[in-house]
Amino acid sequence: MPLEILGVLLHRNASEISRAGGPPFDAQMIGTLARAFDENGFDRVLILQNSYAPDPFAIASYAAGITRRLSFMVAHRPGFIAPTMAARMFATLDQLSGGRAGVHVITGANDLELACDGDYHTKDERYLRSGEYVEIMRSIWEAREPVSHEGEWYRFDRALSEIRPVHGAVPVYWGGASPLALETGARVADVYAIGGLKPLAQMAETVAQVQGAWARTGRPLRLQTSARVILGDTEEQAWRAASEVIEALRETAEEQRGKIAAAETGKAEATGTAMRLDPRLATSRGGSGRAELEALANGSELVDKRLWTGITRASVDFSTPMLPPALVGTAEQVADALMDYYAMGIGGFLLRGFDLLGDIAVQGRELIPRLRELAARHDEAAGIARPVGAEPVGAEA
Repeated sequence: MPLEILGVLLHRNASEISRAGGPPFDAQMIGTLARAFDENGFDRVLILQNSYAPDPFAIASYAAGITRRLSFMVAHRPGFIAPTMAARMFATLDQLSGGRAGVHVITGANDLELACDGDYHTKDERYLRSGEYVEIMRSIWEAREPVSHEGEWYRFDRALSEIRPVHGAVPVYWGGASPLALETGARVADVYAIGGLKPLAQMAETVAQVQGAWARTGRPLRLQTSARVILGDTEEQAWRAASEVIEALRETAEEQRGKIAAAETGKAEATGTAMRLDPRLATSRGGSGRAELEALANGSELVDKRLWTGITRASVDFSTPMLPPALVGTAEQVADALMDYYAMGIGGFLLRGFDLLGDIAVQGRELIPRLRELAARHDEAAGIARPVGAEPVGAEA
């Protein structure tokens, strides 16, 4: 099973525990981060999109020009540009980068945040629109003669692109836990992204639900999840780092409340940062996974081998955007814990910590080589072939 290691390429060196300071957009840091991911064994990076952040497509284009092997998962919200144009944009990025483009379809969970960009559709309407949007992009990538379309959300006549993706299609990543999200994603997507780590028993149920949805369509499926990790040279050191994260969350929450209050009284200088921090505008708010995270926060602090819900509880207590549980330990211990998820069929891990730039090198040096070694051992023991030149995600679609 192909193992894909992902990171998050932000437009500044920041995390949920970052204090105020520094430019809100740092082009030099984008380059530094992109090169660090490229040089430290990451396969792909997610570039986020929301109603107040810089354009992820422009960032991906810039990063593609300064990296050699790093691929991209560009978050993209249907509904703001035509899918025919989006198909050409992603095909162009794919050609410019030598086949390294990918699209993460973001349907959106938070109605309030989406309204900032003028999208007032319901969540179900957005998923239906996203499904038609991806189908249109695929039809444009495949077309050798003009295509016309009249659907529920889009209508056009004689569309044709003179540029196509390197491998025929750009891999489509998808998220969303509602029945409609799964049904629609199974029809159009290559990779399903599970929002974050959860206890093994719950994750097994999620994996079974997703696999069942894709099985009904007969389409191939690859699974991915986001994994918060807190590493230390020793287990004791890792737990000290985890405690420091809690304290930092408390401090940044206090700062956050002050900025939100300042924005609400009309101080324009606070507005941008307040929007980024305000949990009411968090992109995960309104998602069906929030109740699950709140339940985890009220349960055991340590689950399975080393899944720590302390940061989830802190995000509830301090009213910060919700954080899923994290794995805490040495690189060997965390890699071993991640293999339990790999054994379920999850072949992609989006690694995140709380020190964006610093974590890239540590994960690349300590964690990623161990993950690859353990994955290869698992596949060999299971009799799973691992071709030398594994095909790109989505190429078979």
